[in-house]
Amino acid sequence: MRGRRGLILAVAACALAAAGYALAANVTITLGPNGPQPGTVTAQWGDTLEVVNADSVAHGLTSSRTDFHADTIAPGATYTNVETGRAGQFTFRQTGGKGASGTVVLVATGTVTLRAASTTLLYGQAARVHGVAAPAGSEVAIEERLAGDLGWTTATTVTSGADGSFAATVPVARGGRLRAAIDGDQIRSATVALTVEPRLTVTVTPRRVAVGRFVSVRAHVSPSAAAERLTLSRCASSTSGWRQVGARAPKGGVAAFRVKVVYGKNLLRAAVAHGDAAPGYAVRTSATLAVTGTGAPPAASHHSPHPC
Repeated sequence: MRGRRGLILAVAACALAAAGYALAANVTITLGPNGPQPGTVTAQWGDTLEVVNADSVAHGLTSSRTDFHADTIAPGATYTNVETGRAGQFTFRQTGGKGASGTVVLVATGTVTLRAASTTLLYGQAARVHGVAAPAGSEVAIEERLAGDLGWTTATTVTSGADGSFAATVPVARGGRLRAAIDGDQIRSATVALTVEPRLTVTVTPRRVAVGRFVSVRAHVSPSAAAERLTLSRCASSTSGWRQVGARAPKGGVAAFRVKVVYGKNLLRAAVAHGDAAPGYAVRTSATLAVTGTGAPPAASHHSPHPC
């Protein structure tokens, strides 16, 4: 069973390498009477440095990086450290017995992409994103910078699969940008711009009224802060197309209107127009409601009976 398991792991490793993904590796440094060998090593981000004391006396490690430090490594013992710091070069020093210096070159060479299933969302919907990160098994941070934010923050983290792919669902309160980052935020994808439209509905009472009477119309926007102003428009045979009949600043997400009804169908709809949307939200038009004006029809005119 042990031999079969080893074969399976070896085959999986070869498949990943063939697909172009690097596996995290172990990089060995040996401490001895002549100092660390090799004197300079190169490690990929996420690799493990194994420092083996092959000497007959105890040694220690010091460096400019607080995470790469060991007070004592006994003869024959091994100190390990996973390299997840900033890419670049740093030096360390073997202490105890003969002191000598060495160098570690840490490189971040992964890649990551990000795409969204849809870049236009209705308020309350989550963004569904996917991408590919190499090496396989990378921890991927999905970061957001929404309208009004001063910087990027991590919305969620996922791990790329054996083929490098990953997917995530990110709740988005307002429009902005997303990106994916790996290797301790040192490698990032291109950004994805998201547009968030507010939810907008209209209610009207009554729905059938004598010509010349008024109906009460209420426009509801969610979230309540998504619009600085809501406009109400009507289309009827006497108006020859959509015409604005009112504009109000919503209070608690609601704007109330009174509309005088004309003969026949009065089609009503609300909108968040250009310039009225709050930062982070897009324009939006509600569904249309109809109110019927009853009574004597007006004299024949050149207007189309169905202008909308």
